[in-house]
Amino acid sequence: MSPRAPRSAVLGRALHRAAALSRDDWAVFARALGLLSLVSLGLKVAGLRRTLALVDSRAEARRRCAGVDPRGATRIAWLVEIAARCCLPRPTCLTKALVVFSLLKRRGLPAEVVLGVTKARGPLEGHAWVQLGEGAVVGDPEPVRYTTLCRIPALPPSPTTTAAPERAP
Repeated sequence: MSPRAPRSAVLGRALHRAAALSRDDWAVFARALGLLSLVSLGLKVAGLRRTLALVDSRAEARRRCAGVDPRGATRIAWLVEIAARCCLPRPTCLTKALVVFSLLKRRGLPAEVVLGVTKARGPLEGHAWVQLGEGAVVGDPEPVRYTTLCRIPALPPSPTTTAAPERAP
């Protein structure tokens, strides 16, 4: 007999946990599923800069003031991680970080994406994670061993566009 639990027991635990999710958790989970595929595709097709601009604009356009609650931020990161397990191919840490960033910004939290590198295990290795304004890491225990390469805060609002001068006939 295998040391693993039977599939029915695993499924039963998963269904029990799913039943315990609140309506808000289900909404965050559904948004995370959609954003994971959108961000993953955006990174492959448009690159980091354009995808970040898209993610940031979506977050700003639908921002809700829910107050600053770091425990809520951890919950959002956990729900994104669960949603990422449902996606094929598995999203990268950068994709997950951008989704968490977007969902936190939508709630009005001062989030930033941090990119880090390490050479501890041989070749150069990179990782992305999210931090709140005061430097608290959101939902990712790994960043401790990475040296920060850059921080990507929310993009500043785009300057107002000026009307093009009219041509004289």
